[in-house]
Amino acid sequence: MAYLSLYRRRRPLTFADMTGQDHITRTLSNALCSGRLAHAYLFCGPRGTGKTTAAKILARAMNCEHYPVAEPCGKCIPCKNIAAGSSIDVIEMDAASNRGIDEIRELRERSRFASGESRYKVYIIDEAHMLTAEASNAFLKTLEEPPQNVVFILATTDPSRLPSTIVSRCQRFDFHLLTVEQIRQRLCDVIDEEGWQADEEAVTLIARLADGSLRDALGILEQCSAYGEEKINAEQVRIVTGATMADTIESMVKAAVENNLDLGLSTLEEVVFSGRDLNLFMRDLTFVFTRLLLSESNEKGQSANKMHGFEELVSRYHGKIDKHLLLDVVELLHEVSSELRHAHFPRYILEVGFIRLVRLIHGQVRPASVLHSAAAAEPLQARQDGKEDKAVSPAETSGKPRTHREPEVVSSSDKKIKPEDISAGNEAVADESGETVPAGDRTAKLKEAWPQLLQEVKRRQKSTAAWLDPARLAECSGHMVKLQYSREYTIHQIRIMEDSHRKIVETVLSAFCGDQISVKAEVVEDQDEKETLPEDNAQQSKTEAVEVARKKDEPEQFTAEQPEPVEKKESNDLHSSSEEQAGSNRKKTPKAEEAMELFGGKLIDTE
Repeated sequence: MAYLSLYRRRRPLTFADMTGQDHITRTLSNALCSGRLAHAYLFCGPRGTGKTTAAKILARAMNCEHYPVAEPCGKCIPCKNIAAGSSIDVIEMDAASNRGIDEIRELRERSRFASGESRYKVYIIDEAHMLTAEASNAFLKTLEEPPQNVVFILATTDPSRLPSTIVSRCQRFDFHLLTVEQIRQRLCDVIDEEGWQADEEAVTLIARLADGSLRDALGILEQCSAYGEEKINAEQVRIVTGATMADTIESMVKAAVENNLDLGLSTLEEVVFSGRDLNLFMRDLTFVFTRLLLSESNEKGQSANKMHGFEELVSRYHGKIDKHLLLDVVELLHEVSSELRHAHFPRYILEVGFIRLVRLIHGQVRPASVLHSAAAAEPLQARQDGKEDKAVSPAETSGKPRTHREPEVVSSSDKKIKPEDISAGNEAVADESGETVPAGDRTAKLKEAWPQLLQEVKRRQKSTAAWLDPARLAECSGHMVKLQYSREYTIHQIRIMEDSHRKIVETVLSAFCGDQISVKAEVVEDQDEKETLPEDNAQQSKTEAVEVARKKDEPEQFTAEQPEPVEKKESNDLHSSSEEQAGSNRKKTPKAEEAMELFGGKLIDTE
């Protein structure tokens, strides 16, 4: 006889042998005992959870000679023939390859004939969601009112693709994914029946890698047994499946927590070039950071099987990263996992993702070489400045992740602005020299860090950054930050004050200032804007210049690009004093009416 795969040899023959799915096996057993069988069943659920197995057990039980009975006896002729697949009354049909209307018409014609040797004629239609719309419609009447003693069992992994008219005509049973403990127990039974030997860690690892599918677990076990060793161990399982070792995952977590770029990149290089499954690697890394979100009491209550061998790692790094940051970390890892599925160069996706992860936790990336050099240089500089008692080695702070979002912003003058440098309310601020700075300096510091704050907003939500970009930070009064927009950006002012955008801006500013900040945006008049905006961003036209001069009743100041009046040129004397020259210029500078006549301009009412 040809060799049969392990999952086929060890397929359960009774409902009692099935792993999990107690809600289904109990219902079917009670229906068999009472003889209340439906004419159509729909078995839904993920792969490898027992749908086809339950259908075959049900077919044997309803045709058993001892019917009505909860379980097939397995000894009578109908039970043996159905188990061997030689019964003419139990027809298995693959809807993926027989999905057309012609096949359904043939099935409908064959179902009219009486059963040959069994009590019921059973049709098991696997992958039922692959039937075409025309085939499903042609099948409706037969499914609703089948011939006497005909039972249809439909199995599918995607019930959402089945028409509701098909689903409503069947009794639906939903199969669930199996837990790691359920799969592990079943694997131990199979190992004993086969006479194999395996480590407990290896069995648990196989159960975890199966993702709730018992068929996948049996396939991995059979593959590991063929690897050639007498006893299956965890390392063999990792080699066969490409799973990453727990020590490698610990190195990645350590590199992220301690801001060690060299360790992280070298670990990623080892993972990529050792042939490990990168999807499994990202899944384990996400699992560890997700478990770090749990409270310490829940963590201690987790069993070893639920922690999948990472209980020591989770316990060691629990509480070292703030939970608010961990939420963003898990989201980032999920995003990297999605990018990894379609990446041609996965190494670069992983490296960039790790750098983003470190920046998210610490605010900046520091390679190990920079850390060592900075640690040696800073104490010397502190002694020279007479601040040795206040000096802190970067090596002491680089390994400590931030407890909340406090981005360290670096200005164009390389001066680091930290949240603690900005006082709340009307308190005074002390600069680096120890002198007190007025409370209004908070506005200056926010203006200095404004480009970096815009980048932080953009990282959180690009649309919010787009509405915020034209704004100008006017002032910071207490807990209120006022933003100003010119009239042409009125729509931006309206949108930025919506809750969805305003809260993001307030969150970023609050994290920077270390205090609760509120944001208020307003539209300013053109005249006020000209007084506040820099000269290179507020280029005035000739008509606007004349209008300003007329309103203020002041002489018009001409730039070097504009033609200078003849009177001014004639009055300039190189030997005259600066005061006389200035007085002459003020007297002979044309007023608004003369300027309009000179340039041929006119007044325009912008309102």
